[in-house]
Amino acid sequence: MVEELKIRQALTVDLLRRSMHPDEEVREAAIEALAVTTEADDWRPNELIRQGGVAILIGLLEEENPHIVAAALEVLTATATAGNEEEVVSGGAIAPLYRMRGHPDPTVREKVREALWVLEPEVEEAVVSKPQDNY
Repeated sequence: MVEELKIRQALTVDLLRRSMHPDEEVREAAIEALAVTTEADDWRPNELIRQGGVAILIGLLEEENPHIVAAALEVLTATATAGNEEEVVSGGAIAPLYRMRGHPDPTVREKVREALWVLEPEVEEAVVSKPQDNY
């Protein structure tokens, strides 16, 4: 179990490093592989967060390649869904997500909506009830 954890940590570090590679194909393969790792039932974003992964993922949102952007959105959403909404929000994800709502790629737009749904509180939760006036 400990050995498996070390392997997963090393894999996360390697994929994050490769997601910043100058070659677009390397970045695409790395971020898509990282997105696939989030599908495991026992996936935890601890190492990703520890390695500055949120900032790296937010940086990938500026890519022209929609596959890279969509995969980065998947990982950000998975990170937030795993109970790390605050890390993603405080990392600066909301502003770029709002700018991306009109992205030309429909898959990216859908993933932006999913991410915002996870990261923003529902309007109903934010409404404070007002005491009724006594007439």
